[in-house]
Amino acid sequence: MNLLRTLLAASLAVAVVSACSGDGPDLDRTASGASEQPSGSAPAAEASASAAPPAAASPAPVAALPPQTLSAPAFPANTATDTEEPAGGILGVTAMRAARQQGYDRVVFQLGGKERGAPGWRVGYTDQPTQDGSGDPVKVAGSAFLSVVLTGTGYPMDTGTTEPSPRRLAPKGTGLVKEVVFDGVFEGQTAAFIGLSAQRPFRVFRLADPARVVVDIRHR
Repeated sequence: MNLLRTLLAASLAVAVVSACSGDGPDLDRTASGASEQPSGSAPAAEASASAAPPAAASPAPVAALPPQTLSAPAFPANTATDTEEPAGGILGVTAMRAARQQGYDRVVFQLGGKERGAPGWRVGYTDQPTQDGSGDPVKVAGSAFLSVVLTGTGYPMDTGTTEPSPRRLAPKGTGLVKEVVFDGVFEGQTAAFIGLSAQRPFRVFRLADPARVVVDIRHR
């Protein structure tokens, strides 16, 4: 009886050992195999993501440009000599005026005479103001000088006019004009000079009733 029990106990122990260490599945390999994919394939989510076109990159912010400080010129002008022919009767300069305008300085030469006429001119920059006839230097305030020669003019005895007095005008509040100097009449031409703080573009035109020659000098 004891021998039979001993044999039955031994047989049962062998069966238990065989169940635990025999031909059962490999859990580590099974878990590892479940996470792998065949060569050349990809997970569904990854494949979908790679097929979709890449999202457009957001444009980089553009820095705001600084505000422009340039202003349009007050009128077309340049620094070249300007000329015009006279017409009608001879005239004489009776007054000079100068004042600051928006963006430019204006110098006006007013003329009169026994007969109606339209003065001509030759206006341009000169390095050194000089007197007609003698060639003597004329002192004019400023560092740039416009020579103003009015044509179709005559002496007071011929025009019946009186020359401007004083012969030097130093305006206040102008941006460029330092002095306007009346030099006088010589051989049918009346000379004057405009002294400026700097050389700038200018224009010349005439007005009527009374006759006037206007010189506008731009501030820039």
